[in-house]
Amino acid sequence: MNIRILGATLLLITASTTIQAASLKLVPSASTVAQNGSFTVDLVLNASDVPLILHPNLFGGSVVVDFNRTLLSYGGFTLKNGLSFFDAPVTTTNGNTQTVTFGFDNAPDEGTVGTFSFTAIGGPGSLASLGLIDADDYSGSFASYNPGYKRFTPVFTGTQVSISAVPLPAGVWLLGTAVGALAARRRFRHAVA
Repeated sequence: MNIRILGATLLLITASTTIQAASLKLVPSASTVAQNGSFTVDLVLNASDVPLILHPNLFGGSVVVDFNRTLLSYGGFTLKNGLSFFDAPVTTTNGNTQTVTFGFDNAPDEGTVGTFSFTAIGGPGSLASLGLIDADDYSGSFASYNPGYKRFTPVFTGTQVSISAVPLPAGVWLLGTAVGALAARRRFRHAVA
């Protein structure tokens, strides 16, 4: 009798782990950004492996993206054409942490859901992390829509962007070389005289 219960429990655990085959991740336009430089981060869904539903399908869910507001300045979120919000983006701040929360509908099996825009305001050498989680941390908010409403739990992956010093333009280097040459020439003239 106990072996049957154990077998049924293991079967349920195995079935629930295969349901989590989908992924939602943040993909930055660059891994290193100059201080005060702008960059984007795509929110990318891959639900093509969600079992027990028809493909292609439409998907939706709610997410929370968090980041350190002393390192990154949030510029906004643009949803991909054809998708819609069921909860418009809301930005909140708690200390140095800023969060953006929203819900989206009508995303296809694979592709970009939308794009965040940021400016790197942290000091050179800073590493800015962007976290990504389900907005409903109790039962999950993600579902496929056709046929019927079928829930699934994607794997969430955040990202990091390193902030570098602002590179000097080539003209500054040329100016520095010219000033150095004039100083050397002046010193050479005084030494000869």
